Amino acid sequence: MIRAVTRLADSLVGAVAPRATAQAAQVQACHEVSCYCRGIDLYKKMCCDFQPCGSCYYVGPGC
Repeated sequence: MIRAVTRLADSLVGAVAPRATAQAAQVQACHEVSCYCRGIDLYKKMCCDFQPCGSCYYVGPGC
C-alpha cells in the first residue's frame, strides 16, 4: 500500500514540476547596460536574468 501511494505521489510531482519550471524559465527580466562611448556615440548591451549578456550594439549619440 505504501509503495502504491509513493508511486502515485512521484508521478504527480513529475507531472507538475516540469510545468512549473517551464513557466519560471519564461519569466525573466531584461535590461540595457551601457558598454562604452566612442566620441559621442553610445553603445549598450542587453542583459537578461540567468543568461550571459549579449554583445554591444550602437544606440546613437548620447555620450
